[in-house]
Amino acid sequence: MFSSPTDLLRFCLGCAILDLGCGAGRDVYIASQLVGAKGRVVGVDMTQEQLNVAEAYKDWHAEKFGFANVEFKLGYIEKLDELGLEAGSFDIIVSNCVINLSPDKEAVLREAYRLLKPGGELYFSDVYSDRRMPKHLREDPVLWGECVSGALYWNDFHNLAKQAGFLDPRLMKDNVLTINNKKTRS
Repeated sequence: MFSSPTDLLRFCLGCAILDLGCGAGRDVYIASQLVGAKGRVVGVDMTQEQLNVAEAYKDWHAEKFGFANVEFKLGYIEKLDELGLEAGSFDIIVSNCVINLSPDKEAVLREAYRLLKPGGELYFSDVYSDRRMPKHLREDPVLWGECVSGALYWNDFHNLAKQAGFLDPRLMKDNVLTINNKKTRS
């Protein structure tokens, strides 16, 4: 990876980054500083209220850093083709714990691949499972809201990524999470 923060900064300067499920824009604004005035960062979220918060800070960030290079779009990460984003226009796509909430992960990966420049990379943090989720867990609304029910079996993710065009999907780091709490009724 990168041997120093300076190496990361040099790599990102001037890049175009897309954040899938950007919420209130925190990661977008961090990426904005990394890519600098000649780069651009686009955040996509399906929740207008979250994007309203993100938009509210655009002027502050532009004034603080001396440039404006962010844009926010309302839409679904499964339907990026509906947002007017040009194919092959992003160097990096990021997502922080959102793809597991998508009902069509294959479409997300396919669209991400379409939007990446040749040699571009997709980085995301997410929840995976070590086996396929049984139907009763996939349909549990509490577990869905806790990002568990939508967790994809790692091998299925690997296969979907390859089908979308990613040649060498890799797991960079993992942490084991367990659910040991008994369900209580009130």
